[in-house]
Amino acid sequence: MKPKATEACSTCRGSGWLVKTHDSLESVVPCPECRSQAQLQTLLEKAAIPPRYFDRGFEEYSWHSKLQERAHLRAIEYVQAFPNVPRGLLFAGPCGVGKTHLSVAILKTLIQEKLVGARFIDETELLRRLQYSYGPDSPETEREVVLPLLNVDLLVWDDLGTGRPTEWVAETIRTIINHRYTYNKQTILTTNWPLQAEKERGLASERRTGLTLIERIGQRLFSRIMEMCEIVELDGPDARTEIHKARLDFEKKTREQRQAVPSGLLHCPSCEDRKVDQLDYSRPHHSSKGQFIEISCRCKDCGEHFTARFFSKTARVEYPSEP
Repeated sequence: MKPKATEACSTCRGSGWLVKTHDSLESVVPCPECRSQAQLQTLLEKAAIPPRYFDRGFEEYSWHSKLQERAHLRAIEYVQAFPNVPRGLLFAGPCGVGKTHLSVAILKTLIQEKLVGARFIDETELLRRLQYSYGPDSPETEREVVLPLLNVDLLVWDDLGTGRPTEWVAETIRTIINHRYTYNKQTILTTNWPLQAEKERGLASERRTGLTLIERIGQRLFSRIMEMCEIVELDGPDARTEIHKARLDFEKKTREQRQAVPSGLLHCPSCEDRKVDQLDYSRPHHSSKGQFIEISCRCKDCGEHFTARFFSKTARVEYPSEP
């Protein structure tokens, strides 16, 4: 099959082929540069990285604790040493500390730098696909769902222990993990669950609530994973919560700013009418005259659209001239 050419390829000028001469005989061969790019694109597509995480790399990872910093460095070391790594990694910690981010960064970097065959799977999504595969209208069989996870060189398994701990779930996970263990396939896992019961909290209490990974997946599978993976613990603030809080704070501040703009202060620069719709507001700006917000306005009388600057401290309005 002809490799996908690219206009950016300086080797073949986008044709996808090269003319080679040997012993006065000419032959046409695929461009190695284009073939490499086509292989990379295929590997990235097969990796099934969720769109939300596709742009997450090591450079985009922000750490806010010592454990996050260590996890970041350990992930980079793993990539550098691959494939000469004795075990996979198990990222363990609460929600929003970057476990999935680091796992995807490892997966993407290994594909891009070493052309490693890799795949991402979320446990909840895996179990949903397996359950649906038993239905008469399913586009894929159980074998088609499971087989790629057994033999891929690197498997990123996100949210281990999320599935309801039934015997069917445990057996499904055991089948995949045991196969990868037997054939020395590298596996990276993430989990939000504490690995084992803390002594001070009491094992009996943990068993009643089922709040540990060992309770979610069982002793047998837990023991196997401990052999397969190095534990990398993370902590820190929940990035999702922080982002949500920042958004709420901005929306609250914006509402306060809107309420602070008396409509009587605004008028249309074209017709001087004071019946004005305030359409949109900017973030606060700072100038030598003080802090202000820009208001996108529309005159109800003449329909003119214009921008006004409101200085809340002095309750003054300016109308910047159009460029």
